[in-house]
Amino acid sequence: MTNADERLAPPPGYRALFRHPVASRLVAARGVSELGDFVGLAALLLLAYDQTHSVLGPAAVYAARTLPALLVATVFSGWLDVPARRTLLVWLSVAGAVLIAVPATVPRPVPAIIAAGLLGAVRAAYSSVNVAVAAEAVDAPLRLPLFGLSAFANQVGQVTGLVAGASVTVALGPRVALLIDLVSFLIAAVVLAGLPTEPQHRRGPRPPATAGIRIIAGHPVLRGVALLTLATVLSGALPETLAPDLAAGAWRPVVLAASALGGAFFVLMVGRRAWLGRLAGQVAVAAALGGALLLAGVLVAVRAPLWAVAVANALIGAGGGWLIGAQATFARLAPPERMGQVEATIVAANIVVSGCGIFLLGGVAAVLSPAASYLTAGAVLLVVVLLARPDRLPTGPE
Repeated sequence: MTNADERLAPPPGYRALFRHPVASRLVAARGVSELGDFVGLAALLLLAYDQTHSVLGPAAVYAARTLPALLVATVFSGWLDVPARRTLLVWLSVAGAVLIAVPATVPRPVPAIIAAGLLGAVRAAYSSVNVAVAAEAVDAPLRLPLFGLSAFANQVGQVTGLVAGASVTVALGPRVALLIDLVSFLIAAVVLAGLPTEPQHRRGPRPPATAGIRIIAGHPVLRGVALLTLATVLSGALPETLAPDLAAGAWRPVVLAASALGGAFFVLMVGRRAWLGRLAGQVAVAAALGGALLLAGVLVAVRAPLWAVAVANALIGAGGGWLIGAQATFARLAPPERMGQVEATIVAANIVVSGCGIFLLGGVAAVLSPAASYLTAGAVLLVVVLLARPDRLPTGPE
């Protein structure tokens, strides 16, 4: 029996990441793509609202992204490990450009909602194959910095892209913002086309849609990390969901953005630290996230100053950064030839749990109070941490 963290080498700095022929292109493409995606999302949200004059328009844009992504990550997940991964990433980027061209050409709610839904499918497939490429072509010590910078790009892209996209849409109209998103897809495709040609691996026939679930369920460490991941994403959007109810005026955007900023800072700082690549470090940060949720609940309950609530939200965002360690663990322990499907399974589970979780926690906030919602999320996560403890599990005989 060997420990799951045995033989883990300390990750190198980010400079080594940019010297790697695969990792450097994955990071560059992710950075461009994330920024463009959120610029385009802001345009789609404002377009839907302006055309419908109702919050149901933006809600439909968000909702439309969920079901197609879920189908890709479940029913069609077996196809993700069949074609050459470099080719698939390039064509997914091109497909994103084609889809965003539809609402750019016809800026109406229905094309915007349809495009948003299909883009959700493209994003789910792209994210899964991206991790599969990292698991197959990037050495283990470099994966944590790679996932850290990718998460940083997501958080910064979310904050910057939404602000920039909304500003461009208001000043110049949605077409300009959507064209920026289209160009970002094409730039990402060009960057990914420069990836080295992957060696021809025999991956066997297309596996069934349930293969990812069986791989995770059959590995005790992956099963424990998956449970912790689901307990984390359960409350992933809670700070942003509760912010409008907790803050007004100038403090509202601060409380709203605090979680994303805290997460961006955390993943950038710890992405090159060996301890987050280890299961013990991941469990410790997940437990700290549970504590941050409880702290936020207490602060809200006693009507603490809004700056204190913003700090608590930043700590929640930072605690959620442990998920880059979970990605590294999955990339290390899951079969490389099935990594696309395994990642797609986690993506699907995250979509379902985060959607249901934020609905239930929002109900707790509406029926009881926002403080009760934070406290419930923190208690659930801490219970799962105590029950799962994947750091205490061996990988099995080798």
